[in-house]
Amino acid sequence: MSMALTRREVLAMIAAAPASLAAQASQLPLRTSGLEHVGFTVPDPQKSAAFYGRIFDPQIFQEMSPPLRYYCRLGIGYVAFGGNTTGVARMDHFCATVEGYRLEEMRTELSAQGIRLTGSPDFNALTDPDGIRMQFMATPGGLLPTIIASTRVTQDDAICEAVGLDHVVVHVPDPEKSADFYRRFFGRETARERSPERIWFSAARTRLGLEKLAAGQMPHIDRFGIRVAAFNRPAVTRKLTAAGVTLLPSTGENLVRFRDADGFTVELRGV
Repeated sequence: MSMALTRREVLAMIAAAPASLAAQASQLPLRTSGLEHVGFTVPDPQKSAAFYGRIFDPQIFQEMSPPLRYYCRLGIGYVAFGGNTTGVARMDHFCATVEGYRLEEMRTELSAQGIRLTGSPDFNALTDPDGIRMQFMATPGGLLPTIIASTRVTQDDAICEAVGLDHVVVHVPDPEKSADFYRRFFGRETARERSPERIWFSAARTRLGLEKLAAGQMPHIDRFGIRVAAFNRPAVTRKLTAAGVTLLPSTGENLVRFRDADGFTVELRGV
């Protein structure tokens, strides 16, 4: 059987090639290794980082030079704290690490969709239609070279052995509408976990949740969860209580909720 191509077939292949190459070049949806960190702006960044340090890693970190930001590691993830002049704490952004991340190409691709990616190679982020900020970093992520050891906040052992982030939940006016935006980055939502109250997206071993905000509230990052190894709920509850941490109602042997130094809800999930 002859395998020769006709002139028409050759021309069709040539015409299809640019579209095929463009599709291969797209970075969306993200090839993500997961949600890596949550960034805060708070009245006292060092105090906020020290709170997490007593629970997860007594050695906290800081920027090498002003403006000072402080960090506490959560296994392969971390929480970051910058200052603000408002006196009101808020979760400023969450970050996803991306395999093969190409910043300028991502900027161009998003611009064609009417989405602006701003910032430097070390901090580039976009703002969703509700004002929620999401940052991207290339894998393997981690603390940047400008960050140095700050202080050890206690000589005691960490209360929990953090593995990394488990999930981030944002509150938005219309979760269905917001889901259209986030599908560009994380693909289709997780159907088996979808409910009228919450829409979940998978990001490797982590998840992003969309919930409807309460009347009178502005869109915001509401809470986040941390995966914990060797999780023993009674022991963790006892140690958090002894450390003066405010516990919140939670059910199941694999979950503990508490309130951090700035009033945010944090969830611990055993792995």
